[in-house]
Parts: sequence; C-alpha cells; structure tokens
Amino acid sequence: MKITRHLPGAPCWADLDTPDVASARAFYTSLFDWEALELPGGYVNFTLRQEKIVGAIKLKEGEEHSAGWSVYFMTENLTETTKAVEAAGGSVVSPPRKVSVAGSAAVYEAPDGAVFGAWEPDKHPGSGLVREPGTPSWFGLSTPDTGGSAAFYTQVFSWASEPQMAGHIAHVAADGDPEEFGGITNGTANSQGWTLHFGVEEVDAASVRAVALGGTVISAPTDVTGVGRVAVLKDPSGVTFALVTRA
Repeated sequence: MKITRHLPGAPCWADLDTPDVASARAFYTSLFDWEALELPGGYVNFTLRQEKIVGAIKLKEGEEHSAGWSVYFMTENLTETTKAVEAAGGSVVSPPRKVSVAGSAAVYEAPDGAVFGAWEPDKHPGSGLVREPGTPSWFGLSTPDTGGSAAFYTQVFSWASEPQMAGHIAHVAADGDPEEFGGITNGTANSQGWTLHFGVEEVDAASVRAVALGGTVISAPTDVTGVGRVAVLKDPSGVTFALVTRA
C-alpha cells in the first residue's frame, strides 16, 4: 500500500543499526528484492519500486551491542511529543535533532525500558510502501507490563487499543486508522522491545530463503490469531526481525 503521509502516532520509519552494512545490504536486498541507495556519510536507504522503505547505518566502534531495528512513530510536533513522553513516565535517550532537510528525530525510552523513536517529517515523509510484501507490515512490542505500556503509548500517541484475554493487548491502531498496525504482548523484563515484521508472500518459503542467505530462525513459522503467519529470525549480524503473511 502506497503512503504519502502517515497518520500521527503511526509507525512511519525504521532504521537498522548494524555493525556490518555490507552484509546487511546483501542479505536484505536478496531477501526482499530491495535496492540500496547509499547517501553521504554511509547511510543507506533501502527502496522497493523506487519508494523508500527503511534505512541502515553502521554502528560506531564499541556500539555493537546496540545493533537492531529502531522503530519511529509519526509526529507533527516533536517538541510536544517529547513533553508527552516525559509526562507519561518515559525518558529522552536522544533529544530532538534536525536530520538535514529530511526532518527531525528523537529517541525515547518507555517506562518498561523499550526504546523507540519519533519522526517529524520535512522532505522525507517516511516509508512510501507499507503492509505488503517487502515492506513493514506489523510492529510487535514485547513487555512485562502490557496494560502499562498500552496506557503509556495511548497517552503519548493517542493510540486505540483492544484488551484481550490472558493479559495481552493484542491490537493497536493510530487514531483515525481503521486497521491495526501492531500488537502488545506479554514478555519478560529482559526481552522488552519492538520487533519489526516485514511482509512476505509466504512465510515458510521466505524463512528458508533467509537461512540460505545467512540468517537464523529463532521462532519457526506459526499462525498467530488476528495477525497471520509469523516467523522470527536473526540476520547474519544477529539482529532480530520477523516475517509475516497477514491474515
């Protein structure tokens, strides 16, 4: 689905912080049929059908422990979002900063320890394609406090959430969007955080291909009620991501 403007509060971009950009380029472009456009400074934009999908940047020496996919949510006012994060009990990891003419970004830590970002666009509106093969299609948050996390993000981004049985907040959506973009599930204190799910035509076949390209399956393909068929993997550098065929 083509997107020209993401709704406030919706996931709008993701960056891969990796110790090995060359390996990441080879792996993800082969897995998702992306093209890679390297910008000055080493930042890489991955594109599909000439639309920007996600980005990647090489970690500095000594920061290898920070490798992972960073999720950013849309905001129309980064200053106000920062205030809302702090008022809701979160903290600022990286204060708002201008990213050339593309826009402005900030990184935060939620009360449960999960790290996320917010993006206020200028020339760069975010992912141009979503919810289809090769694009961000689901965002899963694992947390030891599902209710508290739902309340936090609702206060910051005005999300709508639907409580489910067994303490799960199964689906969340941006205000004004009839389709859910992600889910909050019960997890341990050591596993809190966001997992980016990329859409694929067929999860089982894509998992096999990912392994052939140097990835590792962490959670074998399984059917998840209300989401679809999902598998969790690691890329050749050990970064966790997921594959999903939406129901």
